[in-house]
Amino acid sequence: MKAGKILIEASGRLAGCGVEEPGLNAQWLLADAMGVPRLNLLADPDLPVSAAALRKFKKGLALKEQGEPLAYILGWQDFRGLRINVDKRVLVPRPETEELVGLAAEFLKGRRGELAALDYGAGSGAIGFWLAKEFPGLRLTAAEKSARAIACAAGNAEALGLAKRVKFIRTATLTPVRGPFDLIVSNPPYIPTRVIPGLSPEVLSEPKVALDGGGDGLDVARMLVKLSPARLKKGGALLLELGGSQAKNLAAAMPAAVWKETKTFKDLNGIERFVFGRIHG
Repeated sequence: MKAGKILIEASGRLAGCGVEEPGLNAQWLLADAMGVPRLNLLADPDLPVSAAALRKFKKGLALKEQGEPLAYILGWQDFRGLRINVDKRVLVPRPETEELVGLAAEFLKGRRGELAALDYGAGSGAIGFWLAKEFPGLRLTAAEKSARAIACAAGNAEALGLAKRVKFIRTATLTPVRGPFDLIVSNPPYIPTRVIPGLSPEVLSEPKVALDGGGDGLDVARMLVKLSPARLKKGGALLLELGGSQAKNLAAAMPAAVWKETKTFKDLNGIERFVFGRIHG
């Protein structure tokens, strides 16, 4: 069979299941099954698809129809040029989190001396590992509640050549973490508990521990606001990714006596998503 025909049929099936961007998902699945770059399929719709590739593609397509995240099927997610291996142990890195690390990098560029950063709720390690690649001298600590997630992140650190530069800590709070850090950055769980049952099957296939932020979604974020200052260097900062109106509400509740500067940033969709706080120093 020819790739173009297969993609047309698969896109229709995925669209019928309510999958967003059905054509793009079909392209990635077929490219992975064939072992070719995705753009090759667009450049040459007449590419022949072997029987083995077709079998693999059909398995992936069935999983996608059932609501499996594309990154889980492929086994990886691109994160600002880094290939991050992901599976059901960890949250799939989002485009908004790529914006988060961009903000983190801008702050770190203005710091002097040896840099140290904490990636809290590290998951796959995408945030911290990208920063470690961007700043070769950065001392990185990755804190994570889930042992399964730490195992995934450790594998990514090894694959990216960062294993010797990362310290992993398994913890549910900042209490056992010692700094001082220039930056604490986190994409914490921020979905209110009551909202979770109504999420899409694709999101529900991800670890609940990485989604559930408590009653109003800010339980973990508030903990970070409270405990971060004692673990930051003078003039150090906390940077968080949140959802909806949460960023504005959290920033407004950060005491000026502790935080010299607080502000929020919008993501590329215009949602006020990121909270930045810098302590006195």
